[in-house]
This record gives sequence, structure tokens and C-alpha cells, in this order.
Amino acid sequence: MTILSIRDLKVNYHTQDGTVQAVDGVDLELNEGQHLGLIGESGCGKTTLLKAIVQVLPRNGHIVSGEIKFKGMDLLTLPPAEMRQLRWREIATIPQASMDSLNPVQRVGSQLMKLLRVRGGYSKKAARKRAVDLFDMVGLDTERLMHYPHEFSGGMKQRAVIAMALALEPSLLIADEPVTALDVIVQHQILEVLRELERELNLTVMLITHDISVVAQVCDSVSVMYAGRIVEEARSEPFFASPAHPYSLGLQQAFPNLARPRDVLVSIEGYPPDLREPPTGCRFAERCPFVQADCHHIDPTLEDVGEGRKAACLRSSEMDALRARAEDPTLWQNVEVARGFHTPHPPAPGSPQQSPPFGGGRPTGREGEHGLHELSIGDESPSLILGEEFGEGAEIPLLEMNDVSKRFKIGGGLAGLLRGDEEQTVYAVNNISFTLRRGESLGLAGESGCGKSTTGKLLVKLIDASDGQIVFDGDDLSGVDDKELLGFRSRVQLMFQNPFEALNPRFTLYRSLTEPLIIHGWKDENERTQRVVETLDRVNLRPAEVFLDKYPHQLSGGQLQRVVLARALVLHPDFLVADEPVSMLDVSVRAGILNTTRRLARELGLATVYISHDLSLLQYTCDRIAIMYLGEIVEIGPSNEVINNPQHPYTQALIAAVPVPDPTIENPPLRIREGVPRPTEKFTGCPFAQRCPEAMEACLNIRPPIIADERGHEAQCHLYGEHRDSPKLEHEIPAGH
Repeated sequence: MTILSIRDLKVNYHTQDGTVQAVDGVDLELNEGQHLGLIGESGCGKTTLLKAIVQVLPRNGHIVSGEIKFKGMDLLTLPPAEMRQLRWREIATIPQASMDSLNPVQRVGSQLMKLLRVRGGYSKKAARKRAVDLFDMVGLDTERLMHYPHEFSGGMKQRAVIAMALALEPSLLIADEPVTALDVIVQHQILEVLRELERELNLTVMLITHDISVVAQVCDSVSVMYAGRIVEEARSEPFFASPAHPYSLGLQQAFPNLARPRDVLVSIEGYPPDLREPPTGCRFAERCPFVQADCHHIDPTLEDVGEGRKAACLRSSEMDALRARAEDPTLWQNVEVARGFHTPHPPAPGSPQQSPPFGGGRPTGREGEHGLHELSIGDESPSLILGEEFGEGAEIPLLEMNDVSKRFKIGGGLAGLLRGDEEQTVYAVNNISFTLRRGESLGLAGESGCGKSTTGKLLVKLIDASDGQIVFDGDDLSGVDDKELLGFRSRVQLMFQNPFEALNPRFTLYRSLTEPLIIHGWKDENERTQRVVETLDRVNLRPAEVFLDKYPHQLSGGQLQRVVLARALVLHPDFLVADEPVSMLDVSVRAGILNTTRRLARELGLATVYISHDLSLLQYTCDRIAIMYLGEIVEIGPSNEVINNPQHPYTQALIAAVPVPDPTIENPPLRIREGVPRPTEKFTGCPFAQRCPEAMEACLNIRPPIIADERGHEAQCHLYGEHRDSPKLEHEIPAGH
């Protein structure tokens, strides 16, 4: 039975710059019990389609034509009062910023019970009982009903929003990016909740996301949206096995796959067309590696290309042959060249000279009047890769962390005294040690709150260590004075997590990029402009001159992230810390950023630390991976060793939680307990013992040994030490966690 039917829907936005045709002729059907994944890049019209269905378009949004029928009712002709009754009762949504959807000054249970009483007509007593049942259904402790949102973790907030969406037993649930910005463990748990609810309640679900791996794990059918139109429809298994549209091919090959890793990810170069003046032909033609002359003036329609499959492509009959060609990443890179862009020539191999202690800039190149070493983009820069290519001094670490700890004090003071709160110590980072060589990349992985970002701030000296020693290029950072610190800053840079907040919205890009040059003594404006233009060109923002006078709000998320990368590289640093550099970006844009960062690290000899919860990303970008838990490194080693032969139960859980973009591969259930313990606790034994399904008595009281093999793969766990035969702990691990 068809529950939702959309026919020739067109939605426009009226802006100062013209009318944007955000949704243009969309046809879509959703049957009862179906789980549809709607995928595509940001700006392709997915969220606009959702808002049109539930009639919550902004004031400048207008449905031009079309039909939206829900259970036979035409939603576009319903009076506002009747449409309001349908929301929550029949059609419920999980909004994109669900973690910000709860009122911060009301208890979560109160908000849920208010919905039940106002929209559902429940009595006070019945509403409370229903709220308890809903919390239990989504896996929340019912004792947390009267807690405020700030007392919930990100995953708990997400579950609470899901509980609200299901409160009145709707027929259709529309989830807009329900697991964005969550770490992999929490994401896995949320997806498990959705899967279980789908089975128990026979829910009809439309899942809107750019994360194709989530669709592969949760949905039974897929619709691909591009530039306001549906370009492909198929069942999940055939879609992921053999996509029928070039855009779908690009999306799949742009996504890191832990089960089948790629040497090079595909980056779909360019951007979707301006929908104020849509092209007359295929809207993907400018970015398509298989484009022909007809594609520019013939607009393809959605047609059957197989049993239960549709695609809008003039070359759909040739797709089997094209699919094989699409495996070559250079095919997609040539699209950029064909559009008139150029890429820098690969650098000639060479060996780095010794860097000056906290000097300014790169160790090679000429020295300018500002006292800093310059390296022109046109110069031959050394290609620094692990192994013998480092030349003499390759084994000398650029960076060393020796038993570094960081503690914070919270609570206490006059306010704490009045509230009766005692001062507490947060053990954010605990005795971590590792080294990093020139040109080497290290990934820091773990759940939110495990100390990754704090470690990154310690590395660039935004905060000082409580204990231990950090040595950079032979110099102890604890003893640097202000002048030396300025020199250190020119050689070490940090890429922040959110590109939308990393740039001053009142500064042009030119001003944002020249600011570090001015701070570090670049007095000549022509030299500053030349360096900025060269750096923008290097991060694939071309032509660079076009971007100089733009403001951040005029750029897409991918362009902003490239600007943030350019700002980090404009001084030609030796060391870069990238904190979740692509977590908020589309799949195809993310691949472009990862490829650019990896290439530049190789060309410039950058030592790099990537901070992420996504192990598939770290496997692609890093030489080594370190797994952090409660401020400690519990496993570290070469990337392939850590991924393919994990030795610590926590690493095994992280790997099991990463969704794979293949519906034939189902993620195993997580056996670990939910919830990271508070970092105010100090453990005498293994900090992971409270959640570990293999925990033994020895784990509670005895510190695990560090076991290392000849490949430098280290793990800290009793399972591989002298206590492996100790009796197991008598605790139950909740099923599915």
C-alpha cells in the first residue's frame, strides 16, 4: 500500500539574487513498511523536500506546483489546522540539528509529556506512563526523565528526540541526518535503535543523509537526489552492487570503506549548478567523467533501466562498461583538468635540511626580508614519505610526547560552596607517549570525551601539560619564552573542527589568510598576496584571485574547509594537527579534502596528527593509528595492523561500530556497555574494565601490561599478558551493546 505519493513537485525560494528552483519536478513513492534512504550532497534539495511534505517551508519558500498525497489525502489542499493535526500523529520528523531541538531550560521528560498531553490528549498520569515506556523503548534510563538536556550526552539527546518522534505512533517517520556529528559507538547504537523500532513497529521511514554507509545498514531502497531532482531509484542491494548513474558511482567511490579500502578516493570535482539558472541539459554534465555533447542540451528523464530500477542518464544502457572505467580515480581527476584547472607538477625528490630551532617557516627555500624561510609553490619541494626517502636523519623524531598528562579542576569556589559541590579533578589526558617523524601521519581515534582534542591542543601548545614532556625538534616546549613561542607557532598549525566557526565572518578570505603572515613579520604586501594566491591554488581553490574578496558566508562548506586548510599551510609549517577536519562535510567534498591534505603532506613533508572517530578515514590518511580511551592510548601501531589485527577489545568495538557502505555486510552487535565513565574517576586497573565484555578480576586492580610486536604494534591489555587466565568478572553485558 502506498503511504506517500509525490508527483511533479516544484519548490522555489525567492532570494535577493533571484529565484532558486530548489526542488524541480520530483516524483517519489513510499510504501507502507518501506525504509527509503534519500542521499545526495548538501544543497541538492533533500531537506527542502522534507519541509514541503510537512508544510514547514520558510517564508521565502513556495510550492509552485505538484502533488503530495499521504494516505490518499492531498496535503497541499489541507487547511493549516488539519495539517497541524497530522504532524506528530501521522507524520513525525527527526530534525537535522536534533541535539539542539530540546528546550535547554525544561526537563526532557516534561517536554515529552507536554507533547503527549497537548497533541495526544493524554492525561497527566497516562502521559508519564507513556513517557517511561518511550524512554525504555529507545534504551534510555527512565530515571533520567527529569534531567535537563545539558545532563544528557549527544547520543542520549538523540534517543530522546527519537522518543518524541515516536510518541504518538506515527505512520511515517522522516529522519534528517539523524546520526551526523555523533561518534561511531553512539552512531551504531542509534542505528540499532532505529533498526529495532522498524522491526517492532513496522515503521515506514524516510532517512535523509549524505552518509551512504548509514543508508546501506538501515534502508531497503535508495533514491539519489542531485540539483533538485531524483537521478536514480533502486533497491539497496542492486544499488550498492551496480549503481546506474555516474553521480551515484562517484558518491560510492568517494566514501572510505573499512571492509574494502581504496588506495585513492574519488573526488567529484566542482559544485552543483546554480539553480537560479539551471542548465538546459543534464545537471551533472559539468562534473561527469562520461559526458558527451548531447548531455549539454538534452535533459534526461528518469526511466526504467532494469527491474525496479530507474535512472536519469543518456548513457544508462552503457553503464556496465562505464562502471568498470569509473574504478580509475584519474578519470574523475581529468574532469577538473578538462574544465580548465591545472594541478601543480609533482615535486622532485630530495632530502630536507635540518630545521632551525623554532625557526620560521620551512627548512628549505630562500630567506626573505621578514626573517622567515620562504618556499615558493613553484620551487622544488622535498617529497617526504616514510622509509628510506627521508634520507639522513630520518629516524630523528620531529615530535615526542613523554608521559604527558593534563588535568582540569572543576567545581568548587564560592558557587560550588553555595551549591554544596566539591572541587573535582578531570583527568583529561593520562601519561600518553608517542613519537612522530617528519612526513609521518598519526591518527587519534576514540569516542567523544576520550581526550583526543585535548591532546591536539597540547601538541600545538594552546594549553600546557600538567605533567610530562613535549619535545618539538629537540626543544622542550615547557621552557619556551614568548619570542621562541612565536617561532614555534609558525612551524605548527591547527585545523579546527568546524569550518563555519573557524573564520571571522567579518573578514574577507584575503584578510583571514594574510593575518598569520603579518603576525610573523611579512611586511611586503605583494609578497603576502603572492603567498596567499599560491596557497589557495595549492588547495584547489582556483582561480585563487576570485576568492580573495569573498566572505565566509559566500562559500560552501567544502570551500570553507579548503580555506581553513590554506590558512594552516600559508606559513609552510612542519607540523599540522587536524581536528575532525571533514566531519561536517559531504561525502564527495570530504574525499577532495582528504586527497588534498594527503597530497600536500607528502609534497611539503608535513608531520600530521588527524583527530577523528572514523577509523575508515584514518585508515585512508594515516601511517599509524593510536586508539584513545579515557585519556590513555590503549593501542597504537601501523594503520593496517590496527584495523586488520586489533588487539584491544575497545579497538575491536570501534571497528565493529563503523558502518560499511554495503548492505550485504551487517555490522556485528556491540558487546560493550554503553556510556563512557566520568573522567573524574581515577582507575587503579584497566579504565576499560567497566565496559569490557572480556574483563577479568585482574583488570580491576592491576594495570595492564604494554605488549608490543616487531612491527611496532602495541596494546595495553591483560588478555595478552600474564593475567589472561584470571577469572572473568561476573557482570552482564546488555544484548546488542
